[in-house]
Amino acid sequence: MDTVVEPARKALRLLILFVVALAWSRAAWAVEFAHGDATLEVYWFKGGLVVEAYPLPNEGYIQMARRLMAEPEVVAFNRNRPVRRGKAVAFPIALLRAELRGAALQALYPDDEMTERGWAHRVTDPLETLIQLTEAYTGSKARFRQLARYNGLSDADVLRIGTEIVVPLEWIPDELGLRPMAVKPPLALERDAENGRLFATYALKPNETLYSLLIRFTDRERAAEIRRMSGILLELNHLTRSSRVPAGRPLRIPIEWISEDYLVHKPRRAAPTGPRPAPPPVPPPKTALAGAPVHVIVDPGHGGRDVGAVYGSSRRGDRVYEHEVVYDIALRLMALLEAQGVNVHPTVRNLHQPEPVERLPLRNPGRAEVLVNPPYRIGRASVGVNLRVFLVDTLFRKLRAEGVPEENIVLVSIHGDALAPTLRGAMVYFPDYRLRAREFHPRGRVYRIRQEAVPAAIRFNQADIRGLQETSRAFAEHLVAGLRSQGVRISGRKPLRGYYYRNGQRTLPGILRYSRIPNSVLLEVANLNNPHDRRALLEGRTRQRIAAGIAEAVQRLRDEHRGEALARHGG
Repeated sequence: MDTVVEPARKALRLLILFVVALAWSRAAWAVEFAHGDATLEVYWFKGGLVVEAYPLPNEGYIQMARRLMAEPEVVAFNRNRPVRRGKAVAFPIALLRAELRGAALQALYPDDEMTERGWAHRVTDPLETLIQLTEAYTGSKARFRQLARYNGLSDADVLRIGTEIVVPLEWIPDELGLRPMAVKPPLALERDAENGRLFATYALKPNETLYSLLIRFTDRERAAEIRRMSGILLELNHLTRSSRVPAGRPLRIPIEWISEDYLVHKPRRAAPTGPRPAPPPVPPPKTALAGAPVHVIVDPGHGGRDVGAVYGSSRRGDRVYEHEVVYDIALRLMALLEAQGVNVHPTVRNLHQPEPVERLPLRNPGRAEVLVNPPYRIGRASVGVNLRVFLVDTLFRKLRAEGVPEENIVLVSIHGDALAPTLRGAMVYFPDYRLRAREFHPRGRVYRIRQEAVPAAIRFNQADIRGLQETSRAFAEHLVAGLRSQGVRISGRKPLRGYYYRNGQRTLPGILRYSRIPNSVLLEVANLNNPHDRRALLEGRTRQRIAAGIAEAVQRLRDEHRGEALARHGG
């Protein structure tokens, strides 16, 4: 007798938990994915992940188990209901083969990704539990407590929507297909023999440094982040000083740090084509009114005691305060926009500078205020940012109530960057939907006494967030094009970005994270840590070109709206 058949038949007495129950109370939604030529579905059901598969001709439970499960003799889930062609059979995901389990997880959570700490999963369903996620990603419940500690969860039994759960890559089986399969040259892939951790290796060439290596292979650019990672890299490779790394010596770099540009992943399979239920109707895309006025919210970063980045030397005459530079650009921009007939709404007023100046005073103005009611003289940086968020949202709601199409509202936040000193040029950030918050709700008297902070909580429609990313990215492209046409230097690496890194975590500036405006961007006008960029910003003509580039981007948006209107009316 087949040694697999008898245990499986015994288990069939228990093989009964899901199919009939699922017919009564199945999850309202499921996600399709492919395995070979078959289409399967995955969803949460009663606190567990379930995969449904259809039997092939002449298949029973035992044959299906052999095809799909890691241990075919363990079959206990379908209530003695006979296998029928065209009727799905349910499998707990933990019992499936690892490659099938990985395909199901990637289909159900397409936005999960590898981060510096491991594989990052964001909770999206109230039915999710840590113990089930532990089993799904690691193949066992054994690391449940370890995973809770790794993620700093005080209550591992309750997962809130939006909570990020990070699983160390070395805990994830290769067969799941989540870990990189390889790296692209000139990197090589190496696995630590003791703990199974993956590293990319690279031998420094003459005149290369740890800074240049990290910028090239990890996509990090901010000076503080590069310094932090350099220290970790030195310790990992048993080095004492970055300046003494000999050329030709192979260096280990954690695979979690490597940019997607240098990683090779197992390709994700698309679901086979074939008849599918009709999708729910999609509302027609919103189109801005070509004749409606455009409103631009201009947000010069920092101000008051929060001067922003400070670089350069008073002795050399190139010292810059970030707020001084960006506020002068904002004044120039507002004048250009008003001349175009655009409605302008500033978020900040600097009492020391009522109009643009040719020569910056190179000192901390100290008297900027956020234009809420009553105004807030900027003291604490975090409060200044939070009140800007409230003000921007209030303006957005007010304009919408007045009938302004949301596509005709633009938010431009202007800043100066603090990157590694070798980097130059402007960069534009748009809000990556994966990093958006569900609500904004700071507390304290400083907020309660201001009109814009009532209601105290700003909540976001998650269904719209992905669309806000796309429209903001489109305006960011207009902005890069406008700056280029005005002769403004643009970053030679990735001038458009949806996030940046801080302490190893992907993050967004608060003004973008909490914005509901469809055209929301943050412009880093230059790298203040680069002496060439810094000296250029001290010239009034450079600041004027930047302002003109932003104004041109707004004009491009208006032209786009006009073109859409003409296309709709056959003109």
